Amino acid sequence: MLKSILLDKFKIKQDSIFDLEELYKQLFRWFENNGYAFYEKVYQEQETPGGKIILISWTAERKIDTYLKFVIDISYTVTGLSKIELERSGVKISTNKGKVEFEITSYLSKDYDNKWSKTPFMKRARHIYDNYIIRDRIERLEGELVNEYQALIDEIRSFLVLHKF
Repeated sequence: MLKSILLDKFKIKQDSIFDLEELYKQLFRWFENNGYAFYEKVYQEQETPGGKIILISWTAERKIDTYLKFVIDISYTVTGLSKIELERSGVKISTNKGKVEFEITSYLSKDYDNKWSKTPFMKRARHIYDNYIIRDRIERLEGELVNEYQALIDEIRSFLVLHKF
């Protein structure tokens, strides 16, 4: 498998009041609506005197064909997480307060099942295929992935801004 990393370890940080459960669901829906299959690599919780620490790490993949797929790795860490209650328009709201930090990487995965990597001849054929036969297609797909990556970042930012109290 070859990786064509497009955007590596982009970070978003915010210390505010937000609903962690709703954030989790929003990200889940975004990946689902955009055709990604994803799995949770890590989910860790730790209680500390300063609040909970939660680490979540996902890998989302969308197959383009039998040779190419989009991959987005997203990790987010929440520190100092505590439950709080706010009153808004006379209604009590239960939510969370803490610092959230996202780290997002995206790449185009080529030959993801290593069919073209078994012999030196196949590796050479893969090189020719990538650089001459489908080069324009790869560049177009990389542009699409950058657009989806930016849409995910915009989704996270808008969630965090909209859910400020």
